[in-house]
Amino acid sequence: MTLLSIGTSHHSAPLTTLEATALTTPDVIRLLDRLAESPAVAEAVVLATCNRTELYADTEDADTVLAHFVAALAETGGEDTGELRSMLRVRRRQSAAEHLFTVASGLDSLLVGDHQIRGQVRAAYNLAREHGTVGPVLHGLFQRALRAGKRVETETRLGGAASGLVAIALDAAAELAGPLEGHRALVIGSGNLGSLSAVALHRAGLAEVTVVNRTARAAERLAAELGIRTVAWAQLPEALCRAELVVSATGARNAVLTRDLVVAALAERPGSTKVLIDLALPRDIDPSVASLAGVRLIDLVRLETRLKEASERVPIAEAHRIVAAEARCYETERHRDAATPAIVAMRKSAMAVVDEEVDRLLHRVPTLPGQLRGEVEQTARRIARKLIHRPTVRVREMATETGGHTYVEVLHDLFGPEPAGTARTSNSNGGER
Repeated sequence: MTLLSIGTSHHSAPLTTLEATALTTPDVIRLLDRLAESPAVAEAVVLATCNRTELYADTEDADTVLAHFVAALAETGGEDTGELRSMLRVRRRQSAAEHLFTVASGLDSLLVGDHQIRGQVRAAYNLAREHGTVGPVLHGLFQRALRAGKRVETETRLGGAASGLVAIALDAAAELAGPLEGHRALVIGSGNLGSLSAVALHRAGLAEVTVVNRTARAAERLAAELGIRTVAWAQLPEALCRAELVVSATGARNAVLTRDLVVAALAERPGSTKVLIDLALPRDIDPSVASLAGVRLIDLVRLETRLKEASERVPIAEAHRIVAAEARCYETERHRDAATPAIVAMRKSAMAVVDEEVDRLLHRVPTLPGQLRGEVEQTARRIARKLIHRPTVRVREMATETGGHTYVEVLHDLFGPEPAGTARTSNSNGGER
């Protein structure tokens, strides 16, 4: 089996393609079920966020996994499979592990330092575990990746990417509409980005900030914390008419603000201007509204250059050092774990020989007192343990070295189960032939 990572992200595909092929939770579940049915796939986790869709698998058939993954993306977005394949990046073994560590630490995000991704990594792992596609390999990998992400957050100055995204978007809005103070704002969505947007707008001194969310309780809680307004989801059209600045950040699969909804809002206030900020992917706001008179649309596609420039200014050296250290620890532990079955086989083989020879001796000397019989057995076992101690230590050490798998394989050949149909026979002197 081989650890495999296949995926597409903002590094290899345009945001428009990522939007079209974004997998919803039901899509992910269907893909996991499809992979679980394949005998070539032992374990699988799908990480689907707004800026990436990646599959991590323990498999003996990379081609099968790749075909399932491409088919899932093509079915979702209606994209050409050939084009999708060209946008995929395939990583194996240590490279796949290091990539997940980098992702979980926010170092591979559209805006470097995004710690929200760690929660998404954990959610992807939990979903796969609930559907029975996580085993010891991916369990160890994802737990270590989450640990690396936590260390980066707590031990470095890297962070605040989500609030940084909101700040960049609001700066862009101010360039289009002038100072934001005195404007009325509407925030659609009360998740991480929606909450941060509401906080930023409240602190910016706007005349009014209103939050709306499909789940009323979440919006009411946020509004109570900040002392801002909230309205029911059914009142979204009226709230849109009232606002001059709108920030939308939901997890909806389809547009929340359609062209018809925006046209109707503009008609209620002829001559007005609305700045619409879309922080979601897939997009919350129909991109065609950008052509409407009185609309200024800001979305992640239009912010991409600003986000890349901001990422280049983030201090990441220490974060990369932590990720590299955690990746090395993971590889060391993985190699040591791989040697364990061989070591167990060696110990069982040695003790089996001890038991066999002690039994033979005791049968030859049936009059030996019980106390001495126990001493003979214990002495033989101590000798065996001392003889295999050094090989055990060395095998664990060698397993972590380059080419260490060769040592482990030799140990398996020497002490593992014998092939079916073979047996050891004893000659007249009690030896093996």
